[in-house]
Amino acid sequence: MDATFDYSNWSDAELARAESTAEQFLAQNNREISRVFQRQKAMLDRLIEMLRKPDLTLEERLDCFARIAETAEGMRECANGFFELGAQPLVARAIGNRAL
Repeated sequence: MDATFDYSNWSDAELARAESTAEQFLAQNNREISRVFQRQKAMLDRLIEMLRKPDLTLEERLDCFARIAETAEGMRECANGFFELGAQPLVARAIGNRAL
């Protein structure tokens, strides 16, 4: 979700509609969104548990660290995308209201 919208020229009605759409999307998809994060968390839990094994080779540990980094980055990207989806119209409206 890298799409960033320029809300600077949007009317209050358009911003309200964007906010409402984002709110509806996040509410309607809350279970699936939660499942995505749960799967990523489960993967992190397995990888962290794997690191407890004393007999891992250096290569196995490095692979584990790389997979943890990839999973964490995926979680960060998802969280940022969902945050931006919901927050951008709110922030644009707040900035617009201050400018008045």
